[in-house]
Amino acid sequence: MTMKLSLATLVAFFALIVSATSAHAGLLAYYPFDNDFNDASGNNNHLTVVTGMPTISNTADEYVYGGGALDADSTTSNEEYLALTNPITFGASDPWSVAFWVGRRPGTDDRSGMVIGNADNNADFIWVSMGHHEGLRFRNSGSTDAAEYPFNDDNQWQHWVVIADGAGNVEGYRDNNYLGSVANITTFSISHVAQAYANTIQSMDGQIDELYIFDHAIDTTAVANLHNNVPEPATFALLGLGGLVAIYRRSR
Repeated sequence: MTMKLSLATLVAFFALIVSATSAHAGLLAYYPFDNDFNDASGNNNHLTVVTGMPTISNTADEYVYGGGALDADSTTSNEEYLALTNPITFGASDPWSVAFWVGRRPGTDDRSGMVIGNADNNADFIWVSMGHHEGLRFRNSGSTDAAEYPFNDDNQWQHWVVIADGAGNVEGYRDNNYLGSVANITTFSISHVAQAYANTIQSMDGQIDELYIFDHAIDTTAVANLHNNVPEPATFALLGLGGLVAIYRRSR
């Protein structure tokens, strides 16, 4: 006895696979910065310019993937940054993850390196700096530095991931290498990109690429996939679905 499945059944089956296996399940916002400042997650949490004239750089070596990156030009008296359409706030028990590529401009001020957070206060930021507290820092909504991972900023592209587990711990990855875990409250307010501090000299001077915000603590496989720009499983599932549809049509 041969059982024949309808096309609707096949579609439903693959939709179930997609929802169960997508590495980007729980993706709140994704900014590829290939051509614009739009959110590619489907949630329409687009970025708008707050001050200055940030651009998309398509210059070789000024982006990592996709052909473009956000370029913000900061000086001690000038800043360029953007705001989310809908700010995102995480409580102490909310897990979350933020991943991005960043390349600070050679010769920039040693404090210029704010990536994401809240530009209306001196809390809530993820900062990549050189010289001044050299390394990556996460500061929570209570103005407590929860992580500081020292590194030698050679003005080359670095991939960073900051993860809050929802149980009072924050951990970091740089270029797919685990940097450790720090116990701290992980409250976090995200309203701006390329600035997250009420001081002009802190804003980003350089490029940001492939910025992701998740509402859960991503695992090591997802960290590696983001670093290596591996398409999410949903993409493969949809390609498989397309193939099955074609087979179904030919077999009718």
